[in-house]
Amino acid sequence: MNSTYQADAFGPIELRSDGEHLVGTAPAGGPCQRQVAEQILTGDFQGNVFLGELTLCQTGDTCTPSRSFPVMLVYNVEERALGGVVKLEDSCESPALPKSRMLVFRATEQGASLTPTPATAQAPEQRQAQAPVPPPPSGGAAQVAAQRRLEPLDVAATLKLGQSLLAQNPIAASQQFQLVLAQEKEKNNAWALTGMGVSHYLRKQQPEALRYLEQARNVGSGAAKAEAFFWTACVKRAAQESGFAQVALRRALAEGWSPPEGNALVERELQLFANEGAVYEAQVKQARGRKRVQGRDPQGAGSASP
Repeated sequence: MNSTYQADAFGPIELRSDGEHLVGTAPAGGPCQRQVAEQILTGDFQGNVFLGELTLCQTGDTCTPSRSFPVMLVYNVEERALGGVVKLEDSCESPALPKSRMLVFRATEQGASLTPTPATAQAPEQRQAQAPVPPPPSGGAAQVAAQRRLEPLDVAATLKLGQSLLAQNPIAASQQFQLVLAQEKEKNNAWALTGMGVSHYLRKQQPEALRYLEQARNVGSGAAKAEAFFWTACVKRAAQESGFAQVALRRALAEGWSPPEGNALVERELQLFANEGAVYEAQVKQARGRKRVQGRDPQGAGSASP
């Protein structure tokens, strides 16, 4: 699919694939007023399903002006279209997306040049008058199609792979957790939600990490809930919110959390707590005095042994 693609509000993007890996470069200008051409899309295909990250601008009083979002897109071969829903931050909008947040790139004519679309080329009322681009006609919305294409999925094996990738490649890890969450029966999988939170934390995206971890705490129970509290403590420590971090770490221990054996990522976090001095001393000592019982539950973010 090495060609120029176009989405109405978004404008043009140059897509280049190398095997299953895909990158997309957008020109300067456009609705996000980029100063120079930028690589804004990267990820990998699994069949016709693309899992990766898309960088977009946002508008809104409390919104990050520009950030990367995990995306799941479906490629429709007949239509030469790549589409899916982009989930922005709460209460935020993007001039590069329609109100539905459904993004559909369609291949342009052969030989079409990558020409930016100036943000001032059309008045707002003209842009609103344009008919929305329908999703690829592959049996419903792109997310539903993706879900169907992904089934059946070995959830335990996918979680295991995601957890083993976290320390080395958080983006690749998040793609595995997205595969789990895309399953209708697993959309509230606490381990996958925690994995997403940790992957954002490792990329220094703390607000996104906290959102996923909060959801994991709300839907999880037992070991899964304890794991989400531990990583919440890690994020709060990194944000220098020691009071909240102490509360979360105490709650993790109260819920039965213990460090998984041989997990370098967790050991690193425990050492970071220990480096803070007396603030976390008792809790770190308590955690290190425990040994997690081997069982069927995943052994924590960063572990290769769910």
